[in-house]
Amino acid sequence: MSNSAAYEWSYVDVEAERRRELRAQLAQETARSHHLRGQAKSLRRAYRTAKIDVDVITVPVSADSTELALALDSARRINQQAEAELSRAAADVWSLVPAETEEQPTARPATARAAAGDGRTARAGEERAAQVRAAALVEAEALLERDGPACEPEELPLFARRLEALRQARSAEEARTLLHDLGVRVHRSTQRQRTAARTSALRAGLLDALEDAAPEDRRRLAAAVAEADDPAGLEGEVARAVARADAARGRSVVADTLMQVLRERDYAVGEDFADLLAESGSVVVPFGEAAGTAGDGVVPDGYGVRVALAADRRGLTTVLVRAPESGAEERVGGSAGHAEDRADGEVQRWFCDTQLPTIEDAAREHGVDLARTSALPPGVRPTAVAPDGSWPDNGLAHDRAPDGGPATDERAEHEEDQAVPAGRRRGKKKARPSRSTTYGQDQTRGR
Repeated sequence: MSNSAAYEWSYVDVEAERRRELRAQLAQETARSHHLRGQAKSLRRAYRTAKIDVDVITVPVSADSTELALALDSARRINQQAEAELSRAAADVWSLVPAETEEQPTARPATARAAAGDGRTARAGEERAAQVRAAALVEAEALLERDGPACEPEELPLFARRLEALRQARSAEEARTLLHDLGVRVHRSTQRQRTAARTSALRAGLLDALEDAAPEDRRRLAAAVAEADDPAGLEGEVARAVARADAARGRSVVADTLMQVLRERDYAVGEDFADLLAESGSVVVPFGEAAGTAGDGVVPDGYGVRVALAADRRGLTTVLVRAPESGAEERVGGSAGHAEDRADGEVQRWFCDTQLPTIEDAAREHGVDLARTSALPPGVRPTAVAPDGSWPDNGLAHDRAPDGGPATDERAEHEEDQAVPAGRRRGKKKARPSRSTTYGQDQTRGR
């Protein structure tokens, strides 16, 4: 164990993470719905196909995971149905009955052998062209039936003209060329359209993710995402912005949790503990009535724990400290000094053996995991003196009167405590109805 310890904290709000995941998926389905609606309108405008309705599902900002899951299922069903209807509409457009091959006039009997041979060759060429043209038409219609709905709307009339030209092809070579050209155009169109759809879905997802970012990051990055031709380059920055906001929210949760855990153990925790810890990152808490659990006189007044949250990472430290006026900064020699060292060692062992483990376990029960990364064993060095200005008012927990001063019924006790020499051991204090402590900080904080 130790008289100081460092941790990496982690906190996962399961419901919030679930909502975030569902919102991202719903944003993609919403972008897909808008895309399908555009495709349906283009088909109807160009070919007077049947009207295809594509409803866009929306949910309130406050929707919980259950509502979001239901909305996502509905959006997926609507989109799947719309895709099926678009495929049927495309089939109605592209799968037209090929024009029948014009019947060739019956050749009149030729008087010369060469004329008869030329006629047979011409008829064979025409039959071959008809076979190739028919096969090409089947392949082209299958291609358009499969990929037509995924093409750019403005390309659809061009494909129709290519298909009609294929029906009129006069030679096998012309039919093959037209089929190849149609295949290349369809492929390029679908690639552009799929890229546009992916970009739209990505943009929607990033904008939705930014709802969890800090306001200043959200305003700045939302504009950048909306204006970018390809927002993929902003994914990392958006993720970092959301991570920063998550860390800030996590700091608040960790601070609230520690406040509750320490109060449950009768530490002299004031009303402003959580706010100060989350904002300033460091607060000193006297042991208060918790010292009584060590036994009568084991823990003198003037001891407490300094809790600090790192500003740039998920770090937490707890350090055993003494109040500046406790005399720890002026070590004395001889037997008195050794006695003080032994007393200090007892406090360190009590803090390490009984306090830190229970604080860690209680925090985990409240959903905040504390993974210890380093520790300083008891007895290695004397207990540190709390930084100037960081110890609560006179080292005591007190109620604040409306004017900000000590409550009337505690002023006498406050004055009595002032007269107690530093380092003098006292027994467990009487329980007070409430403990509202105004904390100092390592740096002056405007109030």
